Amino acid sequence: MLQFVISKEKYSLCLVNPSKEDVQDVYLKYFGHRVDRNIYYEFEPIQMYIDTLYGESYAILEESNSSNLDTTFQYEVLFVREEGVVFKKFLRKKLENIITLDSHPLFTTSVWKIEETTSEYIDVEDIIQIVAHDIYASKAPIQDNIYQQLIRRSDLFEEFFDNLYLEMDSYYRGEKCNSLKKWEFANFIESEYGIQLEHSEGSEIILANCVALMMKLQIPLPKMAEYFMEYII
Repeated sequence: MLQFVISKEKYSLCLVNPSKEDVQDVYLKYFGHRVDRNIYYEFEPIQMYIDTLYGESYAILEESNSSNLDTTFQYEVLFVREEGVVFKKFLRKKLENIITLDSHPLFTTSVWKIEETTSEYIDVEDIIQIVAHDIYASKAPIQDNIYQQLIRRSDLFEEFFDNLYLEMDSYYRGEKCNSLKKWEFANFIESEYGIQLEHSEGSEIILANCVALMMKLQIPLPKMAEYFMEYII
């Protein structure tokens, strides 16, 4: 799922979602270099965020890329699925390692498909454990081992966690602080597990964080309750 392609008609760089399933919270970055007569030129990294990339659609990232085809570029993309977070890397060595697709269901002309070099899956439980390291923290625990491992792979993970903690704060004291989902979650764990939460600021933070995790990571309520029992309580 998700492809980087260059249209051979307009030389535009595109991020493609060929499946029927929408993809949420897409973080991407690309950067590269060119060598001209033994002189090394480095391009500034471009980092972007797409809230939703709908199924069987694509986003144009850069128009008229023809002048940059004699370059080497690396591309990274991170996105959320129901099973967890997916991280992929792609590489284009000029036009040496690309795949030419004479037809594509989403384009009227042929495209160059950029080679995927790495695909990793980060389990939801890893994300839960990072947050549970200090459930009351307002920022990601930079000393957490799992967090350190992730941000060493790509700084896209740092942006992902920054946005996750902003979402948790929104459910705690921001525009989503009165969300009914917090009380639905509280009622569920009280009825299913006999947990009685105190009416305190600490409980408010925990409920906000659990609901934000549930929504951002597409976790069903019963499964989030299991994570709560295992990692948070």
